[in-house]
Amino acid sequence: MINIPTKARVVIVGGGISGCSVAYHLAKLGWTDIVLLERKQLTSGTTWHAAGLIGQLRASQNMTRLAKYSADLYVKLEAETGIATGMRQNGSITVALTEERKEEIYRQASLARAFDVDVQEISPQEVKMLVFTQN
Repeated sequence: MINIPTKARVVIVGGGISGCSVAYHLAKLGWTDIVLLERKQLTSGTTWHAAGLIGQLRASQNMTRLAKYSADLYVKLEAETGIATGMRQNGSITVALTEERKEEIYRQASLARAFDVDVQEISPQEVKMLVFTQN
């Protein structure tokens, strides 16, 4: 049986990515007396659905900054905490099947660069090389 404190400076309900993030950032600010409540296991709710790919380009510059901050934080967490996170930055490939989709992807790439997100266009031959050398 777990002893739950009868009082706390802050009580966070939900141990998903948002709840864990709030607890982490409050602790980084020096707050103690933080209680995080989760009915099962941390991140066992809907957060696990998003595991695996952290896209950094969002609809606004502020949301893009937040996504970039999150990705950078996840990379540093293992060194900071000593707990293995399994985080690996592999990148992603978006493929266009039509000329219109290719133009849309190029527009997104331009926007990503404007928001300081690392993005590169590669040829179909480079995609084949990447995919087949990784398997």
